[in-house]
Amino acid sequence: MSFAFRHTGLFAGALLASIAVVAPAQAQDDAKAMFEARYAALRAAMTAHDVAAAGKILAPEYQMTDLRGETRTGAEMIERMGKMAARAPDPSRKVENKVLSAVINGSSATVEQQLVGGGKRVGDDGAEHTMEMVMSSTDTWAKRGDAWLLVKSVQTGMTVKRDGEVFFSEGK
Repeated sequence: MSFAFRHTGLFAGALLASIAVVAPAQAQDDAKAMFEARYAALRAAMTAHDVAAAGKILAPEYQMTDLRGETRTGAEMIERMGKMAARAPDPSRKVENKVLSAVINGSSATVEQQLVGGGKRVGDDGAEHTMEMVMSSTDTWAKRGDAWLLVKSVQTGMTVKRDGEVFFSEGK
């Protein structure tokens, strides 16, 4: 066997091994980005009180279980959304979803995510305070046709800070 052929085989083996390692990481990043976009679309629909748009993201059987173990359906969330007064945009208010992990298994996915928000608020003391909130959940998504629908959310933790100090924390 020639020297060049042996080294070509070694190179090909190394290349295949690196693809085997990189491909799952790339798929994970793609899944995370895709679910972050779905969460952003849901957040936009809820903010705009757009029931039709929210209905394209929440599965009909959607349920959310909070830290106390209380469960709400998607219909209850949408009804509650409709009762909330529309807010004027607040430039200090920042809200985003961070997908920590997304594992797709066929037509089902498990997503660990955090809803991170914050803004400025005037407190009872009359002073402006910086508020921060992080809510963590484990969510189940299902692929139905061409769309991923949110089926279930289970809150796993919540932390609220005022001016950088934790004043409420529960779960992880």
